[in-house]
Amino acid sequence: MPFFKTISIQISSLGFFWQEKVNNRIFRWNIFFIIIQLTFLIFKFGNLPNQVPLYYSLPWGDSQLASASSLFLLPSFSIFLLLIDNLLATFFFKNIPLLSRILIFISLIFSIFSFITLFQIINLIS
Repeated sequence: MPFFKTISIQISSLGFFWQEKVNNRIFRWNIFFIIIQLTFLIFKFGNLPNQVPLYYSLPWGDSQLASASSLFLLPSFSIFLLLIDNLLATFFFKNIPLLSRILIFISLIFSIFSFITLFQIINLIS
């Protein structure tokens, strides 16, 4: 039972975490970049070929190609990282505020790089 009490206390401190101006702005920018990714991908999805280059770390050729629907992995990972990092940031906010800020900045940076990658891939093949 103490575990659930600890979780409920941490979740109740979530409002205090978002009242900080920096945390709130970073979260809003993060959501903005994720929405832009999804909107851009949905509008361009009809013009994409069946196979798109996605896995640039693999050797050149067919191994780099993935289906066009695999591009939805980029905003999906951004959403997942946003949720995980912000949840962890709320847990560490009282004890280690620097770690909390680093976590939310990491999620923002990942969303920005994910947007840039998606934009570059779509412009490369369009």
